[in-house]
Amino acid sequence: MTKSLFALVANSRRAAAPEAVAITIALLALLIATQGAARLLLRSILPDRTQLVGEAVAEIIGFVAMLCCLGLWLRWRSGRSLSSLGFEREGATRSSLRGALAAVAMVAATAGLVVTTGATFAPGTVQSVGVTALGVGLFLLLVNIVQASAEEALFRGWLLQALGARYGPWIGLVLSSLLFSLAHVLGTGFAPLAALNLFLFGVFASLYAWRAGGLWGVCAWHALWNWAHGRLLGFAVSGSAAEAGLLTSIAPTGPDAITGGRFGPEGGLAATLVFLFAIGVLAVARRRDRRP
Repeated sequence: MTKSLFALVANSRRAAAPEAVAITIALLALLIATQGAARLLLRSILPDRTQLVGEAVAEIIGFVAMLCCLGLWLRWRSGRSLSSLGFEREGATRSSLRGALAAVAMVAATAGLVVTTGATFAPGTVQSVGVTALGVGLFLLLVNIVQASAEEALFRGWLLQALGARYGPWIGLVLSSLLFSLAHVLGTGFAPLAALNLFLFGVFASLYAWRAGGLWGVCAWHALWNWAHGRLLGFAVSGSAAEAGLLTSIAPTGPDAITGGRFGPEGGLAATLVFLFAIGVLAVARRRDRRP
């Protein structure tokens, strides 16, 4: 599937590594600045009881702005559209469903490993608040879909493919995964195991997109992975504070090295094992794909 993922970049004007990384950093800076400005504006005009909605809208504004600027850059630099990164319409629904199923399996495995070391459970917001919580949860799923799609477009769509087309797919995979990890851990406080897991997150997402030849599946996987951990089960996600989950609120009591502690499951050995297993499954599948 290498050709289908990297062919468009290989046949267009190739970006050197400094340029590809510089554009990625610039777009991340734009994301932070746009979200910050949107938060300040919304906090000044929205009442306190709607601040959660304001935070979510600010997230959407930032990620949409980043996506639009990436699309403008692609059009100006190489005459390509944003859809050429891996958002072709054919097979989009089926790929998204497969990605969602993969996320369900991996979240269940990670949460199961965390809970086996000890955890307390509190009622979810559906039980304590009612049907209104379900509407809020679905709205926050939309936020995660926008966020995950923008990140996948940037890291697996732009950076992985730009570096992979010029220097080889494996170099593109490693460098894009490293930058993905750094972009997340530097904003939440560096932790070695969390950095490793986020690198493995990038490797898995890259291999998934690579094998699928597009981004629909990995976008669905990424969105549901974040939403299920944080919004459904009440875990912390990538260093963000844990909030009440829709289904339940799980507070791990086991060793931080396994559960991830305040960073959330992505900072513990439970996620390490799940990512390594999933990467192994994709590696075996890719080897089978290459057999005559």
